Amino acid sequence: MKAPSKAQEQAIKHLSGPAQVIAGPGSGKTFTIIQRILYMITHYRIPPEKILVITYTKAAAGEMKERGTNLSGVTFGTFHSICYNILRQSGGLRSASLIQEKDKRKLLGVLAGNRGLSSQCDYDGITRLQNNISRLKNSGQHIYKNLMQEETMQTEFSFEDLVSIKDEYDSYLRAQGLLDFDDMITLCLKLLTDNSQVLFKYQQTFQYILTDEFQDVNLPQYEILKLLAGPEDNLLVVGDDDQAIYGFRGATPGIMKQFMEDYPNSRQILLTYNYRCRERIVELAGSMIDRNTQRFQKEFYPVQKGGKITTACFDTRREEERRLLSDLSSLNGDALDGTAIILRTNLEVMQYAELLRESGIAVKGKRVKDSDLFHGFIMEDMVSFLAYLYEGNKRSDFMKFMNKPDRFISRGALISEKADEHTIKKYYIQNAAMLSELHLLFGQLKIAQRLCPHLSISFFRKTLGYDEYLRQKATDYRTCKRWFSQADKIQEYFKQYNLRVSVRSFVNQLSCKETGGQMQMEEERGVSILTMHGAKGLEFDRVFLPDVNDGIIPGKECLSPNALEEERRLLYVAITRAKDELFIYYTKERARSLSRFLEGLILPS
Repeated sequence: MKAPSKAQEQAIKHLSGPAQVIAGPGSGKTFTIIQRILYMITHYRIPPEKILVITYTKAAAGEMKERGTNLSGVTFGTFHSICYNILRQSGGLRSASLIQEKDKRKLLGVLAGNRGLSSQCDYDGITRLQNNISRLKNSGQHIYKNLMQEETMQTEFSFEDLVSIKDEYDSYLRAQGLLDFDDMITLCLKLLTDNSQVLFKYQQTFQYILTDEFQDVNLPQYEILKLLAGPEDNLLVVGDDDQAIYGFRGATPGIMKQFMEDYPNSRQILLTYNYRCRERIVELAGSMIDRNTQRFQKEFYPVQKGGKITTACFDTRREEERRLLSDLSSLNGDALDGTAIILRTNLEVMQYAELLRESGIAVKGKRVKDSDLFHGFIMEDMVSFLAYLYEGNKRSDFMKFMNKPDRFISRGALISEKADEHTIKKYYIQNAAMLSELHLLFGQLKIAQRLCPHLSISFFRKTLGYDEYLRQKATDYRTCKRWFSQADKIQEYFKQYNLRVSVRSFVNQLSCKETGGQMQMEEERGVSILTMHGAKGLEFDRVFLPDVNDGIIPGKECLSPNALEEERRLLYVAITRAKDELFIYYTKERARSLSRFLEGLILPS
């Protein structure tokens, strides 16, 4: 076992009272946490069952258990699992069960669609809606509205829409006897606040608390921590204010400074030696993050010399892709396994994964088997179109495609469960232009109804203009190409459809058949492709950062100082995943430029 540094030793030997450990990237945080637990048990003779370790993810808890020996009896868990167990053991859950993630996403999509917001409900849109509702539930309406007004948040939805969707969502959960992860936190906080006996029980059970990734804690979670740690306050928190990147989920970026204010006698220990990244990478990351103002000032000390940073600017994204594929094709199997491509959004992850696979380059990790095809918005639109034609002209089906492309048909025109031409025309009786538009549309629908299903889809795409809608909706050619490929596959699948079952039953059967009931399979070898958020806590021999352009990182919607600082922290996390080599690519396409975060720090090529 390696000898701990002086700062690590201070953290390891700390026992009583509050303490804050600021652990920079690659600073041996997990090693320090494990050694501290072992030191408490072996040197201070603390019973393991009196120790609670709270981690941000299940994977982190599992890693600590695997890396540490003689840790049996210590309780490891995420905030949600700890709160769930407290509620369950104290009778606070009654008969409620947890809503599944896929059901939650589908429900939010339906609720948003009911408000005419279907066009904003692609995969990333639903993710942002989910995160914003989580933040709204954790921070309260007043604070949330102020945050929106300060433009520190990324959302396509108005405050009023979000509140309404949240209220409908909560009502549905209550009616179905369900709860979500946020409910676990708020219910547990209420239980511990209102019931002194339950609080005392768990204060006696967990007399020493250690919390990892403290910078990602939100206010309700922090209140639970303070309650559980009282009255002795044997609370050690470990985190890095420079890696606080979950503000959009309700985490409070200033939580580490608040801790020092709430516990003025707390020790603060800085782990600033970087054992992971080589010198040049540490210097670049440090120079960039030093431009943030909302942080503890600190110096970074690389343990390893050297390191390679390659920057390149391209006229177009296609040139950038060709260079990336060329760089990757020169690597062998083991080198590919130690390589990551880190991107800003889930959409870009899917695009690059498809690009690499089409080029014969292996991609590591969970590979979704056509889930984007069977459960994506294109399938939903086409299923609704066919269901409308063949299954009774339902209003709900018509609404899905009526304005794709935009025909400016109002939801107010749909006054009955059946969307028929005669009723809708009544709404526009004095609008000759709309009457003409509707006459054309319903004439086309009558033609489509007489065609076999796969030809109806072709008619929908070409004659009714759905392909043009996809072309306009796509933000770049890669997205457009992927969506057209999906539409082609769906059209081909419907050659098998014969109207003997409902359209949706056919798609469900087809989904099970094509995926074998398994939506994911694990690829064990190849390049890792991740979002900047998803890469947190990981490390790779070499990291590629494509599209490091202003407008992508930071995003166009980031206007406030708080939002810009979080985006800079996000790029900091991405850069510090690289151990030996870092490749930074950006393009000039559409008058784009290098991210402002790196201006003056790297030389454009």
